[in-house]
Amino acid sequence: MKRYKGLIWLLGLMIGFSSCEMRDEILGKNELGENAGTLELNLTSVYNGVEMSRAGEVVDNGTTTGNFNEEDINVDGYTLVVTNTDTQEEVAKGLVSELKNADGKVLIPLNEGNYSVKAYNYDGANVSVSERPYFKGEQTFSVKKGISTSVGLTCKLSCIEMELGVTASFLEAFKDDYSITVDNGDNANQIFNKDNLGKKYYFQTPSQKNSLNVSVKATSTEGNFIELVATVQKPADAEGGIANLADGDSFVINLTDEGSTDSYLSIGLTVDLTFTEVGETIEIPVENITYDGPSVPGGETDPEPEAAITFEGLPAKYTCTAGDSEIEGLQDVHISATRGIKNLNVTISGEIAGLLGMVQLPETFDICNMDEDVKEKVIGLQLVTDDEYNQLHAGTCTDFTFKLGSLLVLIPKVVQSGDSVFNLSVSDGVDTKSGDITVTVNPKEE
Repeated sequence: MKRYKGLIWLLGLMIGFSSCEMRDEILGKNELGENAGTLELNLTSVYNGVEMSRAGEVVDNGTTTGNFNEEDINVDGYTLVVTNTDTQEEVAKGLVSELKNADGKVLIPLNEGNYSVKAYNYDGANVSVSERPYFKGEQTFSVKKGISTSVGLTCKLSCIEMELGVTASFLEAFKDDYSITVDNGDNANQIFNKDNLGKKYYFQTPSQKNSLNVSVKATSTEGNFIELVATVQKPADAEGGIANLADGDSFVINLTDEGSTDSYLSIGLTVDLTFTEVGETIEIPVENITYDGPSVPGGETDPEPEAAITFEGLPAKYTCTAGDSEIEGLQDVHISATRGIKNLNVTISGEIAGLLGMVQLPETFDICNMDEDVKEKVIGLQLVTDDEYNQLHAGTCTDFTFKLGSLLVLIPKVVQSGDSVFNLSVSDGVDTKSGDITVTVNPKEE
């Protein structure tokens, strides 16, 4: 029995030493002498002027507190770092929960000197764009011999918050294949579409930048492609007189069809800016939003040069005989559009239309905007390459050669007689031009 008691006593002693070693590892192995003092830290996380770490529940359905995950609100999960600024030595580091004592307080013994204390929810300093907010707080302080130094440290957003939405009128005017890219002017960008509207993203705060760039690509319900670039500039008289983008700036950008008329379709932006440190929201004035592109809301634009959509090899008519392996005189179609090809619609009719199931193509498709199945078939027929499709889909391709040979030579192999028509319709976002390719198959003489 005495033997067991001795083992239990020895085990308890080992656990005690182990706990001390773990705490030494967290706090740092300081050689504390007669000049020791104490850091007493009070840590909070703040968003829109609310101390989230002290809020018992989410308020305003998350409008005020951001509706963040628990790991980003509860400071017990934050990492804490204490550095001696005289020697640049890191004297304590660990999770706040590990540094608290039995009374739930963060008390760290330190030698007399000058220090900095930093806390953060995760190491997001070098993250360009994330769905996770980056909260950080940092402060300097001094420790005196035999004195407990109380420090209140507030962790705030150390990034720019961005949310994008569209109005009901925008949804009525445009198809749901729109793509919006927002960037901070310093190589941090995020693409928005119908799947991530209303989701908040967090951009690294750029140095000496005062605006965000918004690039919009959308197709109207009538099939016209619109491309627009807008610059959203932070007001010079912003909170605290900080005209450049700053940590804690929160932008909500909404796309509208503002400026549209019966004969002119336009895209506009409305932008709210919230300073999350204090919870103040302002609307960005219209004069702080500038537009570059064919659609400029609310004003006259300089007339563009006359659009030039030209075809070579269109319209065209070819004649062959059923069973032929080639079509005499067959010519590729060269398309040129100075504004960029935004839509290239192919409509197939006539005798071949009923046999399209063999190559699994629809009777009408847009070469610039195809789903994956159609894209795979069109690339397989060598009508377009993958790189060419990327340019066409972006609306930046000004010259394109439509290689019809591999498709048209199929016609005399499967059609016994009659006309097959391929209509090509090209739009540059403003003008549309079309033409037919007709292949006449004569019956094979017996």
